[in-house]
Formats: sequence, structure tokens, C-alpha cells
Amino acid sequence: MSAYLPHAARIRTLLSFSDSLGLALAVWLAFTIRFVPRVRQLKWEQLLTHPWILFWALLAALVLAAAAELYEPEVLHRRVEVAVRVVAMVAAWTMTIILATYLQPAWDYGRGLMLITSAVWGGWAILTRWAFTSWLRQRSSRFPALVVGEVDSVRQFCSELAARDSAPWRPEDGSAIANDRIAAEIERRGAAIVVFASGDESTLQMGSDLARLHFSGVPVVAASEVWAWLEERLPLEALTPNFFLHQPGFGAVHWTFFNRLTRIADIVLACLLLVVTAPIFLLGALMVLVTAGGPVLYRQLRVGQFGRHFTMLKLRTMRRDAETDGPAFSTVNDPRTLPVGRILRRLRIDELPQLLNVLKGEMSMVGPRPERPEFVADLTLEIPYYAFRTAVPPGLTGWAQVNVPYASELADHRRKLEYDLYFIRERSTRLYLLTLLRTVSAALVGVRRI
Repeated sequence: MSAYLPHAARIRTLLSFSDSLGLALAVWLAFTIRFVPRVRQLKWEQLLTHPWILFWALLAALVLAAAAELYEPEVLHRRVEVAVRVVAMVAAWTMTIILATYLQPAWDYGRGLMLITSAVWGGWAILTRWAFTSWLRQRSSRFPALVVGEVDSVRQFCSELAARDSAPWRPEDGSAIANDRIAAEIERRGAAIVVFASGDESTLQMGSDLARLHFSGVPVVAASEVWAWLEERLPLEALTPNFFLHQPGFGAVHWTFFNRLTRIADIVLACLLLVVTAPIFLLGALMVLVTAGGPVLYRQLRVGQFGRHFTMLKLRTMRRDAETDGPAFSTVNDPRTLPVGRILRRLRIDELPQLLNVLKGEMSMVGPRPERPEFVADLTLEIPYYAFRTAVPPGLTGWAQVNVPYASELADHRRKLEYDLYFIRERSTRLYLLTLLRTVSAALVGVRRI
């Protein structure tokens, strides 16, 4: 899908370049304001003798901006939230640089410079994002997309796409266009892409004509792929069994090199996090012990890769009698949850013991949520393709977990499966790291996508 995107949709690249430029301007302006010309030249020379501080500052800025989800289209269109996220991100960046200069005294960057740089860069980040989204919301900035197919499906797709502020295309209804006139209409309207929308993919009558267009230089995509790009999920209603065989991305589950690479990354990250978060885990365990008594750890049977069962570890966050009436899904404000358990869940501290499951190879750092055997059996009967999510190891965090809150109803589990299937198809190092970064954001500000 990315190969067909107009340049206006390459949001992450444009904004990362803008942030880099803004940071450079903020540093320059800080030196200009802070020092007189004679001193300024000397300070510049001192700074440039240690270029690694500049590299570290830029790297930290881009990573923290990604963690704050400031490159995500859906977040960018919420202006007040953008400002809050930028302020939090700049504060974290400032503390990161202060820590770096403390550990490396030669990297001298004064408090006055830091204050001006942070303020200017934060203001730049907010204003450029507001300006960028204002431009995207203008109808003239969207590229025309000719939508063809079954009449009702075309009209529904056009209505939904036109309402999406983050969509880079302006949908144009082409349901009344004859097959032999589609090419001429593309040229007349200047369409950047053709979208095929149909309520029944088994009765495609225009497939051969669209195939000829596709291989003559005109991008033709299914409506489901547009939603996959916009919402980063695979709509279940658009999937068929053949879909999984003809999508090359699903072959990654058998990619030995990638699986070994992620396994190495899992072990390294789990070891680091066990060391770094040990004080947090001990504090959380003490809070449970003092407020609710033992046991502190909770052991539960879960379904892992290829349907294998394993015992998952968590800090206990519910009452001891939470399941006297049988297993039940957790909800956002579950009355069975301990008061301290709400805090542990909100910050994901209760999941830290699962790092041991990661080290044992029963889980990965990133993957679908491991569910209980009873729930998996029921959901497999209710939701098509639900069993496919066990093709990869379950994760401590995952694409569905950072995009959808707790699932307590069937519709919620369907939506989470759509994100899980997208993760399996698009499984890559980029998505692995992005999920980890979004987990930090979700722990701090909560899951906002539904």
C-alpha cells in the first residue's frame, strides 16, 4: 500500500524531518539569545568538539516523539492532545539530555541553553503539527481517488473516507462508470488511484479490466487495503481463506531468520527490563502484599504459539475470590480488581513477571495477547480466523493491546483480532519497535484507539 501513497501521506518522514530541522533551529536560536557574538563563537567551538551530544540529542528526540505517537495521523488531528503530548515529550527529552551530560561531563550544555532550546523546539513541534493537519484537512490537499464497484459499497466507502481527516485521498464516486470508460475517467479526473469496493468479492465482473489498468501504470487497490493503511488493521468482513494464502506478508511466520532475530531481541530486552524494573516490581509486590495479602504472584494457564499451553505469571491485581463464579473476561472498571491493582494495571506493572515467560521462550516481547484455553475455545467458534493468531508467539505487549482497550464483548475481540492479523501480516522490525514505543505511550496516557 505504501507504494501507492501520494507524497502528502508520508507523514512520518515529513514530520521527522521537520522535528530535526526544528531542533537545529532551536539550538542555533538558543546560542544566539544566550551569548554575545564573541562568547557565542567560543561556545560553538566547544560544542562542536563533542558532536556525539548532537547525535544523541537528535536520536533521543526522534525516539521520544515516536513513543509519544506524534507521527501518527489519528493523534495529529486532536490538537489539544498533540500539545499535551509534545510538552510531555519535550520534558522527557530534556531529562534525557541532562542525564547524558551528567554521565558524560565533557558534553557541556548549560541550563539556560537547555531551557531556551526546549521551549523553542516544543513550540515548533506544536505549531508545525497544527499547520500540517490544517493543510491536510483542506479538500484541495487531497488527491482524487476514483472508487468503482457495487453501488451501495462504493457510496458507503466514499462517505466513510470523506469523513476521515487523516485520509490523503478525496473519494469520487465511479459506480456508474462503465468498465470500458474507467481509464478515460481516470485521466479526466486526474485520479491518483483506483479503489475497488464490492459487497461480494466472489462475483467480481470487472476484475480483468481493473487488472489491465493496474499493470498499465494505474494503481488499483481493494477497499480493505485502504482501511488497512488508514487504521492498521485487517477488516474481518473483507477476508476470505484464500486471502491468507495469496498475501506474501503472512509467509513471514515461517521466516527463520526473522524469528531468530526477534528471539535474540526478546532475550536482550527481557534481561535489561528485569534489571531496570526490579525496584518497580518489588514496590508493586509489596503494595499487593500490604493491601491484599498473599499470594503476590498469580499463575494462570494460557494458550501460546500453535495452541501450546503454558503457565503465565502476573502480579495479582484481583481479589482471591475473583473467579468463584467461573472464568470471566476483565473489563476496564472491573469490580473484582483491587484498588492497588488498578494502578498496577494502568501502568502495566502487573505484567512485569511475564518477562520470565519471555526468557523461557513461551512468550515474545511483542505479539497477540495470550488468552485462556476456555476463552480461546469459545472465541474460535464465534469469530472466523481467530485461531490464526496463534501462528506467532503471544506477546507481553502487542499491536492489538496498544490500539484497543480491554476486550469484554465479542465485538471487542473481533476488533482486536483485526489488529492481530495486521501485525502478523506486516510483522517486521519496524512494527516490533513501534509497538514497544506505543506501549510506553499507552501506559502513560492510555489507549485512545477503538
